[in-house]
Amino acid sequence: MGFLVPLLMCAVFLIVWIALCRFLFSAYVISMKRAFFRSISLDKNSMAALLSLYFGSKSLFRRRWFPKRSSFGTVYEEIPCILILGRKIFVLEICPYPGTIHNTRESSWRIYPPEEYGKKEIYVQNPVWLAKERAEVLKDIFRVLKKLPFEISVESMAILTDKRYTLTNVAEEGLYTPPEAITRLSQYSVKTKKSKKKMKQERALILALLEHFSLSRSRAVARNDKMRRQKK
Repeated sequence: MGFLVPLLMCAVFLIVWIALCRFLFSAYVISMKRAFFRSISLDKNSMAALLSLYFGSKSLFRRRWFPKRSSFGTVYEEIPCILILGRKIFVLEICPYPGTIHNTRESSWRIYPPEEYGKKEIYVQNPVWLAKERAEVLKDIFRVLKKLPFEISVESMAILTDKRYTLTNVAEEGLYTPPEAITRLSQYSVKTKKSKKKMKQERALILALLEHFSLSRSRAVARNDKMRRQKK
């Protein structure tokens, strides 16, 4: 029986070695991904494609218009990018803005692009505020629904995808770089087959609800125009 002891020691050593190699490889992949993110600039479509690779194409719901209460009545507003992770929904604003960004805590950002863009300054709506406003549109929809099998949570996130930016002051909470966004969103990924199956079922229900309440751009614009004409 004495010969079993070295065999067991070798087996334990081999298991520990394999586990250590897997850990080091995972750490290397993560570091390479972060370095990759820091070295490139992504436009809206590229960032959406990246999210599809990480979380699956069926988790993304893009370029749909949803009903929103306004002074005209119920109008439709576009939500360009929605990520569905089980019971959690993220309304994403993808911001490919290079240059020096001012007024990050005000309703409009003032941006001085790089010289090659040929523009002195541009103004864009604060994407953090915009993401929160659009998240509220979805929250209002889900509030009126009853007898859902689970509670749906909606959060917002703005992602600065162009690495050539400088913030002149500290931005509000809710603004992320791509690596930060992926890290945050990955917290809601699942590992086991049972959890994946459950998340797939929850996603299917949420997708059906989003399809039911949303319109394409052409139909939404036509509805909005008709509503405004009636109110005049």
